[in-house]
Amino acid sequence: AFNTQACEQLNSWLGGFESIMKRMTPSNFNWFIHSIIFYHTQQVIKWQNSQKFSIISEDFEHDDGLL
Repeated sequence: AFNTQACEQLNSWLGGFESIMKRMTPSNFNWFIHSIIFYHTQQVIKWQNSQKFSIISEDFEHDDGLL
């Protein structure tokens, strides 16, 4: 069960590094791809957490004081 849309987005993002990766040795490529995917994952998690916080903040701003 893969998230095809997420895979396509990641592949598109990695495409920006294609010219750099073409010139790498296999061991450098492996290190680079693992490092850049780790970095990307950390950024996505940060973004998701900020979105959750934003939604929670909006809920409190729209609280009608019914509780």
